[in-house]
Formats: sequence, structure tokens, C-alpha cells
Amino acid sequence: MSVAIERASGDALPRDGCPAGDEPVTWPRLLEGTEPIGQAAGSGLREPPYLVRRCDGQVVQLSRLLYVIASQMDGRELAAIADAVGDRLDVRITPEQVAYVAEQKLAPLGLVAHRDGSAPTLERRTALLGLMFRVGIVSDRAVNMLAGLLRALFVPPVVIAALGALLACDVWLGTSHGIGAGLRTLLYHPALGLALFAVLIVSMVVHECGHAAACRYGGARPGRIGVGIYLVVPCMYTDVTDSYRLSKAGRLRTDLGGVYFNALFALTAAAAYFATGYEPLLILVVMQQVVILDQFIPWLRLDGYHVVSDLIGVSDLFARIKPVIASLLPGRQPGPRVTELKPWARAAVTTWVLTAVAVLAAMAVAMVVYAPGYVTRAWQSLIVQLHLVGLGVRTASVVDVLLGATGTVILLFPAAGTTLMYLLLCKRAGALLAVRHSRVDLTLASAHREELAPPAQRGEVHPAPAPNDAVRADGERYHDASASRSHTVLAS
Repeated sequence: MSVAIERASGDALPRDGCPAGDEPVTWPRLLEGTEPIGQAAGSGLREPPYLVRRCDGQVVQLSRLLYVIASQMDGRELAAIADAVGDRLDVRITPEQVAYVAEQKLAPLGLVAHRDGSAPTLERRTALLGLMFRVGIVSDRAVNMLAGLLRALFVPPVVIAALGALLACDVWLGTSHGIGAGLRTLLYHPALGLALFAVLIVSMVVHECGHAAACRYGGARPGRIGVGIYLVVPCMYTDVTDSYRLSKAGRLRTDLGGVYFNALFALTAAAAYFATGYEPLLILVVMQQVVILDQFIPWLRLDGYHVVSDLIGVSDLFARIKPVIASLLPGRQPGPRVTELKPWARAAVTTWVLTAVAVLAAMAVAMVVYAPGYVTRAWQSLIVQLHLVGLGVRTASVVDVLLGATGTVILLFPAAGTTLMYLLLCKRAGALLAVRHSRVDLTLASAHREELAPPAQRGEVHPAPAPNDAVRADGERYHDASASRSHTVLAS
């Protein structure tokens, strides 16, 4: 049993979505560019999910049942797919049930076209505290070429030697030399601040190259490098979604690749100092290590968050805040997002949730309490920066103009970002209120249709799927340059 359809127009797909063609294809069949990856390695779930990478790069989690059905959709007839799935899983499944799974389960996830040939809507998942307004600046092809050249830096002897050299440099700085001379030079020559700012931007690019090179070293293919808005300030990111195919060790290497390249950057600055004796270079050594420490904050989507996520084996910790908190309330039964976790993973996720809620709540309170004073000081500082720009214009001092302009931008970004976040929260709150009014009617209507539908139309397969055979989009995996890191370095 098969149905020939024409591939739908690419106009329905996002700009970076699946390629469209004019050749007729057999339904159901995975969209071109869709790739079954396999079972997630090192998962903290009782039943590790199976992963499929969509043609737009996002990864979708499926139960084993749906994954096997999807993996058999290679152009064969429905009856042949049903037989292959039945033989592999030792279950009884009919062609009608395969068609139901394709139309009702896989097409909404963007893995196959609809029966009528219309293209599925490839919606991007908006993650809590995620990166917004992403714009690629380096293509995935160029990133892969560069990562291929840099991946040799992850050979274990090189890593051990680099970390040992950095430790020796820190001991020397902390016990005998220090950075006082470099700070005095910086105070006497304000133009060096601009040079440090430029070096900071370069180090952010180097950081992202580290993620890409680590991803490539493990055998996955990194995507583009770009810029976006995280919280209230701009930062850089690397698309390493393909690292989901790696083992836990490979994903952790990808997580730590950025800070490892920061360490290499610090070593380069130290080597330049020993070659030239120029003291401000030692400031870069310390700055890069402050950046490294900043990246290990686990409650924001920085490198530390990804490390914790991969150590536990749970892809999106923020999505489990509400279920975990609800499970801790008296008289409430844990939901499936909690019970599907292994006991040790559940304890680890609960610990992360409780600390994250406490830290984020404290940050929110601090922002509200100190906001008036911050606004006052920011306004006074803005006047000073604008005065510096005017003074630079009158005296034809390019350094003063650049320093004032840089300070002005640094002051305006948090205000603009906060306003943007406020508008987005208002928009989301309005959407939630609109959905809430219609949710009850929709739920009752859906339950009524489900009761009247015959088993074959409900998509029932014997044996029935386990309770945690949920289908959920896992979204994209990005490693972001630290927003707070940029603020810390610029403030210094």
C-alpha cells in the first residue's frame, strides 16, 4: 500500500528548512535530509530516548516504537513497513496503524509530509532563558573547515601539556610576579582599554571555535557560528546540535572545548609576555581565566549548564523545573517528566532545580531592589560618556571618542535588553491567557473524539507503548559565549 505525492513547496518551510524538489515521493517517507541518529548515549532516563535529526537541524526525541517505525519509512509501501516493524519489535502492527503514526505523530514533528502532500510546519522550539534573535556570521562549511584544522589540539598529550603549562603560569603569577605593573600601565594609557576590548571580542570567537573543534574531534559536524541576544546583552554562539550523536564523553568534550580554547588563548598571551616583557599581556592571562570561571555558572545556559546537563543525561533541565516543583508539593503525584528519570538522575535534577530557583529568584529580587540605584548611576555614567565623546570631537581625539562611544553602548545595551524582555514577557503572558480560555473546551472535544474513535484510528499498537513513550522536540543545542562574562570583562 503506497501513495504517490508531489513534494510540497519550500515556501512553507523556514529559510534554513528542508530542501524541496519536484520529484514525486512515496508516502510515508522521511523528508529529505532527515536522519535517524539512534538511542541517546548516557541518558538519565529509565528508558533512553531515540533521536532523529530533522532536515532543519533540530533534534527530536522519540520512543523506541516510533523511532523504529520512522526508521523504516524509506519509500516502501505501508504493508512492507508494518511487516518490517513487526519483525523487529515482535509486535502486531497494521498498515493503518503505520499510516496513523505517520500522519498524527511524525508529520506534526516535521519528519514526514502529510498524506495530502502538504509540507509540515517546522516550528522552532523556544527554550526558557534561551538565545534569541540568532544571526549566523560564519557558515557551517567554513566552521567545519576551521574545526578540522584545530581538532588536533584535542589530542590528549596536547591537552595535558597545555593545562600543565597554564597551572605553572598561575603559580608563577600568584607567588612571585603578579599583574600590578600591567594595571599601572593600563591606568596611565587609557587607549589600552580599547585594545583589551578588541582582544575580548577575539577571545569570544576563539571560544566558539573551541566548541566547534571539539565537536568535530568527536566525530560530529558543527554548524554555524553567529551572534544573538542572551538575557539582555549580545553574545556569540556555536550550533553543535549534531553533538547529540556523540557519547557522553564526546558531548562533555564539546561542552568544555570553549573554555579549553580560552586556556590556550591565555597561554598565548603568557608566551607573548615572556617574548616581549610587555606587562599588560599578563592582564589577559588573568582575564581569560575569569572568563573560564564565569562560564561554569550552571543556572544559565552557559557552558556549565551544558556540562551539568550532559553529566546527568537530561537534555533540557529548565523544562523540568515546573514538574519537579509540583512533585515536591504535599499530596501531588509526580508527573511523567519526573518518574521517567532514573533515581540518581531524579535526585540530581531535583538538586539543580531547587538551587536554580533559589539563585534565579535571588537575582530577580536583587534586580528589583537595586534597579533604582542602578538607573541613577547608569544615567550619570551615560552623561559622563557622552561628555567624553564631545570632548574627543572638540579635541580631535579618536581615542576619547571611541572610549566614550564604547561606554555608551555598554550602558545602553542592558536598558534596551530589559525593555525587550519585558515586551516579550507581556506577549507571552497574553498568549497564555488566550490559550487558557480555550483549553478546557479543546480538551473535552478531544476526549470525546478519542472515545468514539476505533482502536485502529487511535493508533493503538499491541503491546501498547509504555507511559513514558512521549514524543517531544528537543530543539537545538547551542553553546553561547557568556553574556555576563562580557559584562565582567568590559567593567574591568
